[in-house]
Amino acid sequence: MRMGPHMMMPGDADAVKGRKIDRTSMSRVWVFASPYKTAIIGFLLSIIFASAVGLVPPFVFRAIIDDAIPSGNRGRIWFLAMLAVGAALFDAFLAITQRWYSARIGEGLIYDLRVALFDKVQRMPVAFFTRTQTGSLISRLNNDVVGAQSAVTSTLGSVVSNVVVLVMTLGAMFTLEWRLTLLSLVVLPIFVIPAKRVGQRLQIIAREQMDLNAQMNTQMNERFNVSGALLVKLFGRHQGEVNAFSGRAARVRDIGILSALYGRVFFVALGLVGALGAVAIYGIGAFMVVSGGITIGTLVAMATFVQRIYQPLTGLTNARLEVMTALVSFERVFEVLDAPVAITDRPRAIDIVKPLGNIEFDHVAFRYPPGASVSIASLELAGVMQGSDPDTDVLVDVSLRVDAGSTVAIVGTSGAGKTTLAMLIARMYDVTSGVVRLDGNDVRDLTGVSLRAAIGVVSQDPHMFHETIK
Repeated sequence: MRMGPHMMMPGDADAVKGRKIDRTSMSRVWVFASPYKTAIIGFLLSIIFASAVGLVPPFVFRAIIDDAIPSGNRGRIWFLAMLAVGAALFDAFLAITQRWYSARIGEGLIYDLRVALFDKVQRMPVAFFTRTQTGSLISRLNNDVVGAQSAVTSTLGSVVSNVVVLVMTLGAMFTLEWRLTLLSLVVLPIFVIPAKRVGQRLQIIAREQMDLNAQMNTQMNERFNVSGALLVKLFGRHQGEVNAFSGRAARVRDIGILSALYGRVFFVALGLVGALGAVAIYGIGAFMVVSGGITIGTLVAMATFVQRIYQPLTGLTNARLEVMTALVSFERVFEVLDAPVAITDRPRAIDIVKPLGNIEFDHVAFRYPPGASVSIASLELAGVMQGSDPDTDVLVDVSLRVDAGSTVAIVGTSGAGKTTLAMLIARMYDVTSGVVRLDGNDVRDLTGVSLRAAIGVVSQDPHMFHETIK
């Protein structure tokens, strides 16, 4: 069972409370996972084989104690010992095979999801970026993508492994001695209920930790550039920024300590339950050996098996929560992939090959678009951006013609709409009404690539990427 916060899925118990697995979401998950179906089958088969191989050593020990040693058959002892060694080597091989398959599937999914998200975000209109928290968006490309990948590898592998190990081990135990098997399960309820609560609590604090990390990413992205650094310095906000960042970082530190403590308590308790189960098996089993009910080899095998059942049993108590929280990551990724792209090429858009440069505004009115049409509510700053849709026109009935070869200066007060005119020509936004034409063509009838290739814009706030000149 994955109890550490670094392995938890994005999402908490509240996010999945009362929810059911959505078949539509599952089908979409399979769309991304289907290119790796061969690897997934290999991954699951390796889990099943590994679970079966894990049953070999206890039966080997039983045969050595009950048969080989009393008979004094050295050849059989050597054979059984080599069989145990072979099982160990094969188990090691299967472990490496599992890791190879999971890495291949997981890293492939991370690549596919990140590229799909990056491509989608690149196609979003400028209005999307004016309303979106950068840190939250980056968190989708990092934390949620990794969480979605874990749904297919870690969560799927964990659930399948727990079920297979549990079924095979309990089957083997009931075959050997059903009374001792039932005895080993008596102590489980003492631990399962608290373990489930610990798992839910870890989900909650892991969600808080991820939210805080996203907030710190946003703060760093906005402050660690020329404009942001200049603003902080001009307003003398150095200490205030440090205090805000320090408060979030302190909470992340405290959550890390708390989650580490929860995880340690869980594993200590799991070990304690395993020890109690083994004590119960040896204690009661010893009386059964004395009375002739079972053999010593059977007792040793049962004690070995009992160590294998508690962890998968406990892991399955939170299986639904893990699956649902993993699917939440996929849904958060799908939320971005499904976001409407407000500005797209029309079906019959044409390329402008040799632009002359005649520009015309024909009774243009413009109002910034509402958030629902260009943004994602969960990526906006709560209480500030959401619900703040503009209710006035920035431009009203503007008509203007600029002939090719002429130079025109547009002068106005701050906020009069000068930059907006330039953005409408480049189709960073679409007009609310009226038409913007380039060489007689409505800019909405031109392909975006050819339109922007024909236009040069020098913004008042130049931005340099951290790349080579090329």
